[in-house]
Amino acid sequence: MRIAIAGGTGFVGRELTRQLIEAGHDVVWLSRRPGRVRELGFDPDALAEVRFDHRAPESGWTEQVGAADAVVNLSGHPIASRWNSTVKHALRESRVGTNRAIVRALADAATTHPDRSRVLVSASGVGIYGDRSEEVLDEDSDPGADWLATLACEWEAAAREAERITGTRVVCVRTGLVLGTEGLVPRLALPMKLFVGGPVGSGRQWTTWIHIHDIAAVYRHAIESAEVSGPVNACAPEPVRMRDLTAALGRALRRPSWLPVPGLALRVVLGEVAPYMLYSQRAEPRALGQTGFEYAYADLDAAVAQVVSEL
Repeated sequence: MRIAIAGGTGFVGRELTRQLIEAGHDVVWLSRRPGRVRELGFDPDALAEVRFDHRAPESGWTEQVGAADAVVNLSGHPIASRWNSTVKHALRESRVGTNRAIVRALADAATTHPDRSRVLVSASGVGIYGDRSEEVLDEDSDPGADWLATLACEWEAAAREAERITGTRVVCVRTGLVLGTEGLVPRLALPMKLFVGGPVGSGRQWTTWIHIHDIAAVYRHAIESAEVSGPVNACAPEPVRMRDLTAALGRALRRPSWLPVPGLALRVVLGEVAPYMLYSQRAEPRALGQTGFEYAYADLDAAVAQVVSEL
């Protein structure tokens, strides 16, 4: 298959690219700043790259979308930023705006190749559910009503337009905490190595997690499996409480994990985004289970130990 990835230079995008190339697929990156293929450890002869600006359809990336069997959109300004009006605009435009532009490119391609079967796989987040305490959440659960949940709803709705307009199969991958050498895990590990680490907030909140290998494999599963469509909770089979996650990290590091990071400290550092770090989301991967997805890291201790071995 020919697969175009927007956001391929990111953490998930790089792992997905490795898995797709190893599986024999042809991959092209749609990149805001092209030229990092070799720097990021890939063979330029095995990975194509074009400049991607969703506001500039004449730049050539639309032809790559039209030539692709699958398009993956991983673009998105980092959520864990200090929010203000400018950042909120970037959060929305980098998600909703890019999906809308990709859908327009797919619609243009459908006019010249109306019988071609394509799939659009868009990133999304479990933030779509809001703060749900002890409630078990599957893909049919109602969305939340906070700002981040509303953004996720718009993000997914923009992707689903491809199905309405062109009949493209659309998958929205709702991701939680990705366990890997980038993101939250190394941030939690550093103070823990200094014997001052522990859970974020009370530690009682449910945390939806998945290993970096498996989240990339979920995207590959969505691309290759025609029965996968709609929203997909991309998470390990067993959600855990935050205190259990940090306890697993402490065991892997052979350090105590008892000292919590208070919510007030988070607000000082992160501002408006801080409360979202304390949300409880007990999501379960029903859709993945129904379509036969196989995990490499379904066990929390094994997943955390593997990540720590690479820190």
